[in-house]
Amino acid sequence: MIRLKKLVLDNMRNISHGVLNFDDLPAGGSVTGIYGQNGSGKTTVIDAIGMLRALLSGAMLPETAGDVVNASTGLAAMTATFLIGERQKPSYLEYKVSIRKANPDSTRARVVAESIRIGDNPSRLGREVLGHRMEDSQTGGFVSTPAYVWRSIEAIAAAKTVVPRTADRAYMEGRSFLFSRCATLDDRTDSEFLIDWLVTCACKTKSISSRSLAYINEHFDEFVHLRKALCDYATNDIFVSTTRRGSYAAYALIPIMEENSEGRNTEFLFDLLQPNPLTPGQAKRLGETVESFDRILPTIVPGLHVSLKTGTAPSGKDGEDRVTAELFSHRGDVTVPFRCESEGIIRITALLGYLKHAYNDESALVAVDEFDSGVFELLLGDMLYQLANGCAGQLVFTAHNLRALEVLPNSCIRTTVTNPDNRFTTIPRKSATNNQRRRYLTASELGWNGPDIYDSPTPRMFGNSLYAAGHPDEDDDIDGALAELNNAGTEEDRG
Repeated sequence: MIRLKKLVLDNMRNISHGVLNFDDLPAGGSVTGIYGQNGSGKTTVIDAIGMLRALLSGAMLPETAGDVVNASTGLAAMTATFLIGERQKPSYLEYKVSIRKANPDSTRARVVAESIRIGDNPSRLGREVLGHRMEDSQTGGFVSTPAYVWRSIEAIAAAKTVVPRTADRAYMEGRSFLFSRCATLDDRTDSEFLIDWLVTCACKTKSISSRSLAYINEHFDEFVHLRKALCDYATNDIFVSTTRRGSYAAYALIPIMEENSEGRNTEFLFDLLQPNPLTPGQAKRLGETVESFDRILPTIVPGLHVSLKTGTAPSGKDGEDRVTAELFSHRGDVTVPFRCESEGIIRITALLGYLKHAYNDESALVAVDEFDSGVFELLLGDMLYQLANGCAGQLVFTAHNLRALEVLPNSCIRTTVTNPDNRFTTIPRKSATNNQRRRYLTASELGWNGPDIYDSPTPRMFGNSLYAAGHPDEDDDIDGALAELNNAGTEEDRG
């Protein structure tokens, strides 16, 4: 079992510093909803989890990862703490990574520093056991720690060229060095992971010092074991639905999650506007996925069923057989193409594979941006309530609809605040009511003994500015009136 227990974000978009702890529920899993005003950093949390997925699996950072870097600092960092293994004999690994834009005008990002700490207590992990950072941005030099160990490693003939080549390639491609595969001259994608390969090399050579060998056998070898678990976790158990992916419904494309022939969870885009060409194996696995959707959908939308229809298709370029697949929905005797359903139903259906994974698999981590998009608020509350009462894995979501605050325990809710240096907090507990929604609204409107939750606009100014924009010929008179109202509103707020 692997769990994300803590996530710390620094200088990511408008979050100068923010800490999120993911608390387990009695059912064993965790559900964490992040609420707050627009532009306060909710989506950044989802993006950070997507970046972690890429880094831990040895993949390149997403193409837009550079957009999360704070413009004023030019450097963003995140620290993730994972529980690996059973709770009775846990191992905790902390991974800290810093990134910066590839160049000022680029949306891509590059990793400039990484470190690993390992222990059996998350509050006492001790010093870093592995580290890697860029020493000089002008020369492109790298430093790996502990320095004496890496000096011994780089003295090994086989590692002398592989290590710097891997460091250069990881940096240029926006990958983690510590989770990278060995850089090969023939650009193979199936090469061994660098740290695993180095442990093997160190054990075979006689030229390495006994002190370095002891460190490698103790700490590198431990990291190899945990790296394998984290890499499998990132590729098989972490899934992220961003607002960009949520917009697929508008383009009649939905992500479908399925098990591939190796038993790993994967996803692909399914086109609702036309039949999709698939191999027979893909169609079979997709059919099994749609059957599971058909079991779930009627419990959310009474009377709604879904099915997959297949037909013949021209052979692929390599001559392999192909079939076409199209999704249909059924209500009683009426059958229509699934694309004719509302965007809310399409959105819910697109999330079913993720939610099934989070509900049943204890190592699952599913992050969903704008979970409430297109979902009726009473249905939203019912879905989240049942997830919290039976979820084996982890669900992290953002939303604007406050219905979840009425059905989820206080430990499930994090709210953003107006202070960018301490961006996340829990809803105030001391209140005359146990209704979290009322407490949240009261804290937003009247304040509480904590940081401000809502930076409210000046009263009455929105409507007045709309009027001014529609009457440009009256600019001078309106601007004066708006200034007076603005001052009056500010004084009223102070009062």
